Amino acid sequence: MTETANPAKESLKKEQREQRETERKLGKDGLLEKALKDTFPASDPVAAQAPTTSGAKDDER
Repeated sequence: MTETANPAKESLKKEQREQRETERKLGKDGLLEKALKDTFPASDPVAAQAPTTSGAKDDER
């Protein structure tokens, strides 16, 4: 059985890799600065996002 590539899935994976790479390059302070610059007008909430992991912690299993 051959597996065909799903363009949407591949695009999502590429975008996620790029986001992780940018996060590593900028660090937390750089991400905050970028989020502040990307937020316009100032009355809008800051656009920073915190990554989350689904599921229970390893010690809770």
